[in-house]
Order: sequence, then C-alpha cells, then structure tokens
Amino acid sequence: MPAVLTAVTASSTARIAARVRGSRSALPLAICALYAVFQLVAGPQWTMFPDSYRYARAAEQYLGASREEAHRTALAAYCASRADRTAHDERLQPMVHESRNALKAAAERSCLDRWTDAPDITTGDPRYQAIFSGRPGYPLLAAPFVGAFGVLQGMRLLGAVVAAGGSLLVFGLLGCAGLSRRAAAVGQVAFLATPLGWWSAQALSEGLFTVCVLGVLWGGLLLLRGRSLVRGSALVTLGHLAGGVTRYSSALVLAAVLGAAATWALCLRPPWRHRGTVVLAVSSALAAAGVLAAMRFLGLASSQATLQDTFTHHFDAPEIADPWSALLGLAVRFARDWIAQQAGLPYFLVLTGLATWALARHGRGLGLLALATAFTGASAVLAHPLVQEADRLGVLMWTPVVLGLPLLVDRHWSSGPVTETELRRAGPGLPETRAGARPADQER
Repeated sequence: MPAVLTAVTASSTARIAARVRGSRSALPLAICALYAVFQLVAGPQWTMFPDSYRYARAAEQYLGASREEAHRTALAAYCASRADRTAHDERLQPMVHESRNALKAAAERSCLDRWTDAPDITTGDPRYQAIFSGRPGYPLLAAPFVGAFGVLQGMRLLGAVVAAGGSLLVFGLLGCAGLSRRAAAVGQVAFLATPLGWWSAQALSEGLFTVCVLGVLWGGLLLLRGRSLVRGSALVTLGHLAGGVTRYSSALVLAAVLGAAATWALCLRPPWRHRGTVVLAVSSALAAAGVLAAMRFLGLASSQATLQDTFTHHFDAPEIADPWSALLGLAVRFARDWIAQQAGLPYFLVLTGLATWALARHGRGLGLLALATAFTGASAVLAHPLVQEADRLGVLMWTPVVLGLPLLVDRHWSSGPVTETELRRAGPGLPETRAGARPADQER
C-alpha cells in the first residue's frame, strides 16, 4: 500500500477522533476512515487496467508532458502495477518457489519490453483512441493527484477519495430522503461493500461517473419532492454536465431515461404534478439534447464506432457490415448465460427484489430515480454484452440495492413519531409517522 495513503489514513483518523467526536458528521466520517484502513490491507487487489493506462497518459499530458513522455510514465506505472498483481497470484501457486521480487521483476520487464515502443498497450488505431479522447473528465480530475504523488500513488489515492466521497453522497441522499442516520449509514456501508464501491476505487472513470449520478439523484429527489427548485435544478444540471465530460454515452442514456421517467410521473402520477417534476423532465431532456449535439459537432465516437470496436477486437479485424444484428445475437447469448449465473448464485436478484419492493412501497420518488439509474447500467451491459466487462459496465444496477435496503432498515429500527426536523427534510406531502400513518397536518 502506498505510503501516502497510510499517512492520509492516519491523519484522517486522528482528525475524526479529535474534531468530530459526537457531531452529526462523526458516523459517516468514521465509516470512511474504516474504509481507508481496509484499503491498507488490500495490497495488489488494487491494480491498473488498460483503460487506467490511457487515463494516466492523458493526465500526464494535461500536466505538460509530451505524448511520448506520458506514454513511458503511464506504461511504467501500469507494468509495475500488473507485475505486482502477477507476482502475488503466482506466489499462491503450490509449485512456485521463486521469490515475489524475482517474479515481479520478470513480469515488469516483459511488460515494458512488449509495449515501450508501441503507441498504446492495446492499439494505436485513431478510431479506438477517439473513444477515450472524448472523456476528459476523469484524467482532468486525476492530473493534480498524479502531479503531486505520481501515477500509482496518485491514482490509488484518488480512487479512495472518490469511493469515500460517493459513500458520503449516499449518506446525504438518504438523509435528504428522510431516513434516520443509522439507516443512511447502512446505505453508505452498502455502497462501499458492493461493486459500486469497488469500481469507484479503481483507476477508471466509473467512480467519477457514479459520483455524478448520485449528484443528479440528489437533485432529482429535491425536485420530485418540491423542496428546492434552485438547488435541485443546480445539482441535476451540474451532475449531467460532469457526467457528460466523464462518460458521455452513459450520460446520454441517464438523461434520456430520467427525462422519460419524469414525464411519465407528470402524466400518470398526480402527487408529482408540480413544478419540480417539470424542471426535472426539462433539464434532463436538455441534457440529453446537449450530449447529442456535442457528439455531432465535436465528432465524438458514436455507438456505431464502439460496436465496431467490440466486434473487430479493437479494430484488429475488418469492420463488419451489420454490427447491430451481431449485437442482438451476442446480447441474447449473454442474457442466457447471465440468467444461468444468477439462478446458480441469486444474491443479486434477491437483494434487488427486496430493495425494489422497499423503494416501490416507501421510496416516494427515490424508487423512480434508483430504477432509472439501474436501467442506465443495464443498457450499458446490453450495448457491450461482454462477460469480462459486464460487472464494471453494469455497476449502476446495484443502485436500487444501495438505496432500497436502508428503507427496510429504517422502518425496522425506527419507532415513535417523526421529529419536526425529519418532517422538514422529507419534503411536502411525503413524511409519515414511524407507525406508517401520515400526520394530520401534512395531509394534502
């Protein structure tokens, strides 16, 4: 584990113990500190991916390095990280007796020899490179961390910060929904313990995009509950904007789905026929239109290009004539395999079913937002139905679990009437007593 993360963890733990003991922020910050401690023993479980190399290279270029210098620096970090993981895995084999340092040195040397003179560790094809050049959000965020701590330590520290920040957003979002602090803490822990937290900690754009999505959900909840049009619309707009420069294809789907969901609520759900829902529908529609316009005028890679990348193995083979038909066939085969896997180990389906029931029964707007986010994750998997990437691409499918299960905890632990503060936090027309009955003075 990098020394810098150790120092940051110790410092953070000391500050938490000294400054926030007994405060309302103590619980979520203590969870973050405990999470950081867990990262200290993760060792080579954290590793750089091929996409991480490209983001690191872009971050180095933002810091002023030439393309060749950035390539060498990012490649050195990538090879060191992968060699560490390879040596760790090899040492677990019963017939391997070489030292870990020797195994790591051999793997690192092999990696460097293979890619030092190459333009990219996958392919230098400009069509493939264009897919990443249109995603400046994550490398821009990573640049100051990389500049201050180097590629490996900087990106690992950034991952821990993003994951912890995402968990704090979950805590705040659930508190905004009117849940108790204990229930909100359950959601925070669920975030860190599920693939949402794991992928957020990696040197990839998924974590930053997840944070953007949580910001959109927080703003959307404020709008659906009619509590603060200015703050809600600002959060939705900023979340869509930041998500667009991080992963514009996923941001497009999220904006379109949220716009459609808000429109459905306006048409078919009388309690949600108010200005806040209108603002959510309009802002999401404008965000989707903005992404489409940017894709056209900036020449960003389209879905056609990403499909060709999938079916030509990163453009190593000739392009196929009908990638959409190929996608349909692959998606059907993938769906059958996914269903079989879930049937054999159905924990995700069970947790999602329980959470969806809780959101549908008690979510009051939170369920609509969570399911729209889950659909965004599912659409990413259907657009790229690859077994080796499904867990990462579909990570947002865990959103209902993280936001729904705390509702069950809240209703199990809570007793007595809702306090005045909780009534204000829950918004107009939404709070109810712990026994399930709406207060008389809150009837509409």
